[in-house]
Amino acid sequence: MKLRRNRASGPSPRRRPRLRVDSDTQATMRQSNLSYSDRPPQPRRRQSDLSGPSPRRAGRQLSEEQAAQIPNTHAGFRHFWLQRFGFIILLIAIVVSMVNVLSLSASAKVVPLQNSGSVSLLRSLSVYEIAADHKLSRSTWNRNKITINTDQLSHYLLNKFPELSSVSVTVPLLGHRPVIYVEPANPAFVLVANSGSFVIADNGKAVLGGTTPAALSQPKLPVVNDQSGLHIQLNQQAVPTSDVSFIQTIVVQLAAKQFTVSGMTLPAAASELDVHLAGQPYFVKFNLESGDPKGEAGTFLATIMQLQHQHITPSQYVDVRVSGRAYYK
Repeated sequence: MKLRRNRASGPSPRRRPRLRVDSDTQATMRQSNLSYSDRPPQPRRRQSDLSGPSPRRAGRQLSEEQAAQIPNTHAGFRHFWLQRFGFIILLIAIVVSMVNVLSLSASAKVVPLQNSGSVSLLRSLSVYEIAADHKLSRSTWNRNKITINTDQLSHYLLNKFPELSSVSVTVPLLGHRPVIYVEPANPAFVLVANSGSFVIADNGKAVLGGTTPAALSQPKLPVVNDQSGLHIQLNQQAVPTSDVSFIQTIVVQLAAKQFTVSGMTLPAAASELDVHLAGQPYFVKFNLESGDPKGEAGTFLATIMQLQHQHITPSQYVDVRVSGRAYYK
């Protein structure tokens, strides 16, 4: 039994459907679509006549202007390293300059601060400079402006040289040599004790020592003899500051009334000061604990003036240790 193919399902796959084209369209297509045989023959181009690029390679070639705009890889690499090399040289120059600016010399310069009456206490400046150079050379940290320990150097010089009251170390901004300013202590008097003679500064410390007062070369300073048994050491507190101020005030008050102090004594009795006057057979007893040197000096001056009016001269002493009263013998 034969089966019939259903032709209504669609055209056969081997046969294409025909398109219906009008007559005008067909005429136009016949004019435009010439057969290969109808085309005129084209002359074959030789390889030498090819002045331009082949059709396949025309899109890959660039003009001279476009090629010039493309950077040269080798030249760019060289320029890159030239820039880096210049930066490295500049960085090295900056580092060397900074090291040079921040470096310090181990040779210090000492400058004394002038102070009337106390400059004679200073030693030769070379002595201080040698000591400072020795301290600076002991540590590499002292060779740099940032790491130098100025406080340590100041304390070292103060402990080594008791005649200095203050030491200030200055680091120069552009220079390489540190500057040390030294200020000598203000001498108050010469204290003669069992252990020797010492120059006592206004802060009560023993700043200079010698065997005798003449060895200290301080003839203008008053001399105080100690009989209380003080144990005195250089750069140590020998006399309280209040006692030093009391003694200085007494000397000034008496000198204002034409009384010259020839000597003073710290007796074994506590807090007593005996003042000897030039050309007088007596001495004056003062109380160091009173804290009123001007009042005691005024009491003595008023007493001695009244005794002079009475033509009386004390033979041994005038005692003003009690406030507002005076005794004489």
